[in-house]
Amino acid sequence: MEKLQQLKEYFAEIVRLNYIRSLLSWDQAVYMPKGGNIGRSEQIALMSQLVHKRIKSEKTNHLIKEAEKVPNMNDIETALVREARREYDHAIRIPDELIGEISKQASIGFIKWEKAREKSDFSIFKPSLEKIIELKKEYAEKLATGPTPYSTLIDLYEPGATYSWISSIFTELKPKLIKIVKKLGASNNKPSQAVLKKKYDPEKQWQISIEVIKKLNFNFDVARQDKSTHPFTTSISSNDTRITTRINEEFLPACLFGTIHECGHALYQMNFMEEIHNTLLADGSSMGIHESQSRLWENIIGRSKGFWKFWFPQFQETFPNVLKDYPLEEFYRSINVVQPSLIRVEADEVSYALHIILRFELEKMIVEDSVEVDELPELWNEKMENLLGILPPNDAQGILQDVHWSGGGFGYFPSYALGNLYAAQIYNKVLSDIPNLRIDIENGRFSILLDYLKDHIYQYGKTYYARDLIKKVSGEDLNPMYFINYIEKKFYPIYGI
Repeated sequence: MEKLQQLKEYFAEIVRLNYIRSLLSWDQAVYMPKGGNIGRSEQIALMSQLVHKRIKSEKTNHLIKEAEKVPNMNDIETALVREARREYDHAIRIPDELIGEISKQASIGFIKWEKAREKSDFSIFKPSLEKIIELKKEYAEKLATGPTPYSTLIDLYEPGATYSWISSIFTELKPKLIKIVKKLGASNNKPSQAVLKKKYDPEKQWQISIEVIKKLNFNFDVARQDKSTHPFTTSISSNDTRITTRINEEFLPACLFGTIHECGHALYQMNFMEEIHNTLLADGSSMGIHESQSRLWENIIGRSKGFWKFWFPQFQETFPNVLKDYPLEEFYRSINVVQPSLIRVEADEVSYALHIILRFELEKMIVEDSVEVDELPELWNEKMENLLGILPPNDAQGILQDVHWSGGGFGYFPSYALGNLYAAQIYNKVLSDIPNLRIDIENGRFSILLDYLKDHIYQYGKTYYARDLIKKVSGEDLNPMYFINYIEKKFYPIYGI
């Protein structure tokens, strides 16, 4: 056990260095003056190099080898050694210079992306994107943990997943979603979003978003919410989680559901068992499982009728000029409009995965098929038209809408769609175990659901990988039909089908 403790203590320092890097990045996105970008990119790059050098050291290798000899390890101990080995094996394959350059270009790329998006001009971002793509291709080639370069990048976010496995799921999902979207679109009883596009005071939006997540058990003693261009969640320690949101004065859902979404991520981060604090296991099982929790709270709970039976009177009181005499049933329908849209983060539950499939297919082309960067805006628009039937009018609403590629996050997007699938499957199991959950939600009792998720998912962190965890929770492998059944049962009545 002494050998395991030595390994744990050694990696605790590495975890803390990563937390410092997260703090630098959080400050860059939230509070740092724009003039500090170059200096900050150099600081983040240096921190990345320090972490990388420490992980790939001979001392790391020795500690891991010694820990691997320990007999009769429990699940947590086995996972700690597994993750240490994974980190080391990754690190020794990647040169320090490449890690530093990727980190530096990601920081610069973020600034270029922000400017390009603001001006809706892809050409501003193009040179940075070209550099980042080449660096990530080199990274995938050197790492080579998957059967293909793109699978290698996917594995960074979904350990054990491959392009082939995800592609088989998306191949089953895509035609079903397109069919459902068209069926809903043909209805003569469509809900309207008009009420959501009135003027909603930004400060009141901010304040009520705080009240909502307080009720969801977001603990402000160990967490906070701020504003940023792109909502995100990060942890500075196991007792310091930060979320951000953005406010649109003329579209109520942007702040509200963005806040609930990030709160879902934060609830996961805030509820690891103490035994895994400051370890490599103090993270989500995978990005897909992490996303399942943000989607579960945002959509399955936050857009449910029961949720609004509790919250709507308070929203009517907060925004009386718009909602005072508005019917609850119509408001519920308005927040569940299914309509192909340009912006992924504002997409409805049904069509959302089609946005991800677009990016998944493009990333495969970028990483493995040598598509030219100049071609990407046109390819993006073609796929938008084929999958969603709409054409972006400009770059800001098309290829520049997401931040991920500016940081080299290729392989990340599939996790978003997997998150929806995992969420539906997990919630199906929750309902079978807690038959009265919907009544609890209607009465504003959210702790029962949170306690269940703590017990079955959150406390374990990364102890179990996604496919093992979903089997542990639900008794079977990921099955996309739970999601299809969920959206049909929810949206067909809303649309009078």
